[in-house]
Amino acid sequence: MKIVIPIVAGIGNALLAVPMVRQIKRFKPDAQIFIAARIDAMAEPFRRLPEVTEVFVTGKGAKGLLRGISWTRSKKADVYLIPFPSNRWQYSMLALMSGAKRKVLHSYPVGTISALGFLKFDRLPAVRGLHDVQQNLRLLTKLGIEPDVSELPVFPVPDTDLAAADELLRYTGYQPGEFVAIHAGSANTMLAVAKRWPPHKYAQMVKGLVKMGLRPLLLEGPDEQGVTAQILSHIPENERPRVLLLRFHLGIAAAVLQRSQLYVGTDSGLAHLAAAVGKRAVTIFAPADPDRVCPPGNRDLVVQPHKSCCPCFQYPWNSTKPKMLCREPMCINEVLVDDVLAAVKRGLGISSTVGSASADRLFSVSTKKINRSAEADPTQATRI
Repeated sequence: MKIVIPIVAGIGNALLAVPMVRQIKRFKPDAQIFIAARIDAMAEPFRRLPEVTEVFVTGKGAKGLLRGISWTRSKKADVYLIPFPSNRWQYSMLALMSGAKRKVLHSYPVGTISALGFLKFDRLPAVRGLHDVQQNLRLLTKLGIEPDVSELPVFPVPDTDLAAADELLRYTGYQPGEFVAIHAGSANTMLAVAKRWPPHKYAQMVKGLVKMGLRPLLLEGPDEQGVTAQILSHIPENERPRVLLLRFHLGIAAAVLQRSQLYVGTDSGLAHLAAAVGKRAVTIFAPADPDRVCPPGNRDLVVQPHKSCCPCFQYPWNSTKPKMLCREPMCINEVLVDDVLAAVKRGLGISSTVGSASADRLFSVSTKKINRSAEADPTQATRI
C-alpha cells in the first residue's frame, strides 16, 4: 500500500501528524509512506522517522503546488491521506488531483460548497472537542486500523544536534539544563497579532523568573525578527537576559529546547517542538482552542484570558478559512503575568512558597483552572 500525506499548514501541524504516520507503519508494515511538505521545516519531523519512505519538499506558491501535484501523481498512490484540519477547498483540489485510488479526510459541519465537501471522497466526520492528534489518529479507522489515541508526537534528536546546541549555548554563557526557553513570536499569519503577548508583559515575566532564581533565554525566529528587542527595551540594560537567534536547522532548535528546563511562550510550532522532545511547555493562548492544539501532554500549563468569548477561532467548525472574532484590543493582552508565572511553577514543580513575599504575589494562581545542515553563527547568541 502506497500512502501520500500532504503537510502544508505549519510545523506544529506537522508534529501533530507524527503519531498517525508512525501507527500506519506499525499496523501495516508493508505500507510505503510518502510525505509532501510545503517547506523544509515541515518536512524535518518526518525525515527523522524510520517509518517514512520518502519526504519531498514542494516549495511555496503556484510552482510549489504544481510540483507537489506532479510528485504525488508519480507515486501512483493507493491512498491520499489528509491530516486534520482540512476544511478548505484547496485540500479537496489536492485530493482530486492526487491520482490516488482513495482520498481519505474529514468531513465538517460547514463547507459542503465552499470547501468542495460535496466531492465523493472517503470522509470521516470530525468530532468537536478532540485534540488534533486524536482527530488524525481517527482517520486510521478508514484504513482498518484501531489507533492508540494516547500516543504523543516525538522529534528524535541525535547527538550531533545536541553537540551543536551545546556549542551555541556556550556562547550564551548558559549550561544545559539551567535555563528557561522563552519564545515570544509566531508565524506571520492573520493570527500573529492576536497570538502574541505584549512585550512589556514578557519583560515582567522575565523579571519574575529571575526572582525565582531561574535564568531566562529569549529565542527569536526569522518570523518574529525584532520581538526580543521590544521585550528588552522594557528591562534595564544590566538586567537583560541572553538572546539566541534561531537561524539554523530545526534539529538544532529542537536540541536547544531539549537542553532547557522548560518552554514558556506563544502557542507556536516551537511550543510543539519543545513538547515533542520531552519538555514541559507553558503556552499562552487566546483565539486558538487549546483543547484542539495545545502541545500534547501540556494542557494543564495553558494560560488563557479570563473571558467567555475565548477561544474564538472559527476554522474549521464554523468557517472554511482562517477566521477569528477577536478585534482590537486583543484579549491576549489580558493574560496575567501572575498566571503565566504560576504555570511555570507548576511545570517545574516549584513550591508556591518559593521566593520573597513580593514574588509570591506575582505567583498567585488564578481561580480559573486552565488546564538541523546550516551552520549557526555563534555571534548571533548575544546580549542585546
